[in-house]
Amino acid sequence: MSRRSASPHRADRIVGRTVALLLAALALAGLTATAAAHDDHDWIRQGKYRSPLTNEWCCGEDDCVAIPADQMEPTASGWRILPTEEVVPYVDTLPSEDGRFWRCHQPNGVRRCFFAPPGTS
Repeated sequence: MSRRSASPHRADRIVGRTVALLLAALALAGLTATAAAHDDHDWIRQGKYRSPLTNEWCCGEDDCVAIPADQMEPTASGWRILPTEEVVPYVDTLPSEDGRFWRCHQPNGVRRCFFAPPGTS
């Protein structure tokens, strides 16, 4: 085989290795992002918060979601989560340690706990 005909195979190997490295980097980035997202609300789990309604633990793995403040609206009876129209009664609201809104839910999506920045309700 001449040098010229071997060259495309080498190029294929280089491209294959580059693609494999990129896929590995993307997978690692995804794992890091997941870990960071869980770390954002880790204070809920570490604080051993419980639901004011059911007394169950608020936070487990991947069941708390931050809600941007611009998607929240105070009403006479509680906080309205605008994208879902869910109203969380103020009496069911716990103080957020990081100044953000958080909704923790059961695996079926039912709200377990809700956190709002102190002094906002």
